[in-house]
Amino acid sequence: MITLLTLSILCLISIPILWVVLVLLSVPIALFWALLPWLLRLSAVVLFIRALMDRPFQAESLLPAAIAFGLSLILR
Repeated sequence: MITLLTLSILCLISIPILWVVLVLLSVPIALFWALLPWLLRLSAVVLFIRALMDRPFQAESLLPAAIAFGLSLILR
């Protein structure tokens, strides 16, 4: 059976470990969320150029570019 002393020592040890893990994970996630609108806008331009080169007069070929651009505006 776990005593109160053992449980408190485990909690005290786990606090810095959890803090380090959260700090290490938060930086890449923050960078991803900061760059996501720009990446979506870039992909919208690439999809738009591809749609114009493949089938320029069909609306369904322009739809992925419009969705990516709309998501970049929403996330910004």
